[in-house]
Amino acid sequence: MTMDHDHATDTRSADSTATDSDRTVGPDDDDGGRPAPFGLSAFQASAIGLTLLVALGGVVATVPAAAGVSPAPAVPSADAGASGAAAIQSSGPVAPADRSEIEGGFSRATYTGVAGDPIRIRYTADSSDGDEVYLLVGGNRLTDTGQPVGFVDVVKISGSSETTINTRTLGTDASNVESCGLDGTSCDLEFVDENGDTVAKNLSSLPSATGAGGLARPLVPQRYRLAITNGTFIVDDSGVVTPTESADQADLVLEKPEFREDVEVFTSIDTDYLDEDAETESIGQIRENGLDRSAVTKGNRIVLGFESTGIWGALSHFAGEEEELEPGQAIDLDVLTDLLDAEEGVSLRVRQTNPGRNQPRSELDLSRADSEDVKLFVADATELDTPDAPGRFYLVIDTSDGDHFTEDVEPGDEFAVEFALEGTEGERYSFASGREPPAVFNASSTSDGTSAQFPYWTAEDSTVSAEATFTVRERFLRYDHVTDDGELLVESEDGQVTGTTSLLPVREMSATFVNDADDAPFRTESPLEIADGNFTVDVDLDDVSPGTRLNYELYEGSTLRDSRTVIVVGDADNPDELVIDDAPENVTVTEGENLSALRATARNAGGLTGEGELTLTVDNGSEMGSWGVKLEPGESRTYGFGSVTPGLEPGTYPFTLRLDDDTHGGTLVVEADPAKTTLDDDDPSGTDEGEASGNETADTGAGTESEACLLYTS
Repeated sequence: MTMDHDHATDTRSADSTATDSDRTVGPDDDDGGRPAPFGLSAFQASAIGLTLLVALGGVVATVPAAAGVSPAPAVPSADAGASGAAAIQSSGPVAPADRSEIEGGFSRATYTGVAGDPIRIRYTADSSDGDEVYLLVGGNRLTDTGQPVGFVDVVKISGSSETTINTRTLGTDASNVESCGLDGTSCDLEFVDENGDTVAKNLSSLPSATGAGGLARPLVPQRYRLAITNGTFIVDDSGVVTPTESADQADLVLEKPEFREDVEVFTSIDTDYLDEDAETESIGQIRENGLDRSAVTKGNRIVLGFESTGIWGALSHFAGEEEELEPGQAIDLDVLTDLLDAEEGVSLRVRQTNPGRNQPRSELDLSRADSEDVKLFVADATELDTPDAPGRFYLVIDTSDGDHFTEDVEPGDEFAVEFALEGTEGERYSFASGREPPAVFNASSTSDGTSAQFPYWTAEDSTVSAEATFTVRERFLRYDHVTDDGELLVESEDGQVTGTTSLLPVREMSATFVNDADDAPFRTESPLEIADGNFTVDVDLDDVSPGTRLNYELYEGSTLRDSRTVIVVGDADNPDELVIDDAPENVTVTEGENLSALRATARNAGGLTGEGELTLTVDNGSEMGSWGVKLEPGESRTYGFGSVTPGLEPGTYPFTLRLDDDTHGGTLVVEADPAKTTLDDDDPSGTDEGEASGNETADTGAGTESEACLLYTS
């Protein structure tokens, strides 16, 4: 599996900073990004001086940056153009007499990566006689402490133009490069002291001060020198290892891993409903076929995204050389399972939070998952701040029944997700002692807490975690407008069935509408469209009268999913709409007479049987009469108010008729009774019987109706 990065967009000079205490590496380093002077014995100085005179007659090699190197799809490239040709110019062949001249150069002055992740080093390197060429890693002195960096390794690089260094395994028994510290690698090395005396012929014989005796823990965030050498080195008393000849030098700056403390959550459709090949789908396709929500429909997939650096070297190791990292593509789930099983301080838990009383909790068990139930993806390059460097991965989990959950997932289940890099204050990860080089994942277990530490946390660090939740819900369609009996209400003008759903947009569904009642029966079919949790079905009902009933059937492919009755209405929000269809604007009555002249026609403009109350108010809003109204769809009926005698003085009064949400206003004129004479009580000339006049009548109630008049209209 190829996983590496060098932050090609983050070109640094040789005085970059990258330590676990943010220490600065200054330009005055004794061994910065370019060859630095070092102390030699008189004999060595004479020999090298003679060689230098010979070399001056040759041509100083200038190597084109990254010439002939084409980046692999998932591997970040070091753009030599970014750092300029000066970063890779050879310092000239300066070799002892018994060693071939070497020439070459790095594509950059500084390679910046993350401790625990792979990083690609690009260069050109060659020797005049075809002898071995080596890459020195480390051995430098730190400017802030004056002490050696505490690590040195020599890697064979003959015949190559790039080396991907897995910083998690470098210096261990599982190093991914041809380290001269491994038993299976044959190297021709020579280490001498400042007097020219041989100190060692291999790394394992070097003094412990050099760091060659074995790492205490995986390579920590720090600056490490890189040098293209011929395999000869000087070791000083403090443990600093310096090449006697280097074609070029650069710096490898490892930074502390970063962790994103949130989990991305979205849902996606089950591959069974897609035409795409499940074996070749990408995380981009999965996202396109889903929604950004934390409620997953039973049978669909929940997608969890996690982001952290410092874990990709371990993932690369578990994947092996045969597994290529392609951005956005799936990789073997066992890669993640192996990481979680190793004592790396990396944990991932998905657990149910609402188990029923006396019921077991459901948990995700990756060791039981197959490739159809759970998939592991690396993020698309476009999603990352450093597109060429892996940093985010996704788990795609099917919520159908399977063995990957300890209990079957059911609608209503709620789950908590936690991804963590473990740390205990005062503790640090360390390799178990007893072998050199150390076993790559053999952590010390001196206490219960130590073995679970993330390798790159310091003693001041504690656990960091990213958490999220998701719920499982049933598969449903919920219609917006239905009767108590479940009949669908569809407006004749808009002609649209609407509602909400837990289904995802990629499902192909259609509805058929059949009308057999009219003179011209019809059948029409419309697709069901889903967007953002809502669905619509459009149907042309312009020529269909309110109250008409249709047969409705919903299909998914050839499978019937729902069957109902559709009632066409004028207003789906008021399907039994009662309206005042006709009423007079002006009504004139004689004082003392009833309101038989006031009649109103009510009509049911909806599609359902409607019930309401028709009321009459006059003047001050007090109710003077009412009718209970019950009409079938399209039915009209006229109601009269002959039983109502207003008892008003002659004058003009406003009146109002109300029926549900409909109102009608008019004017009531009460005229004086011509047969009536009004007598004052204190009139001294009045008589007992009074004087008859043409305006006086007997108040017998004649001419009134005993009850309201009910008229029917067709």
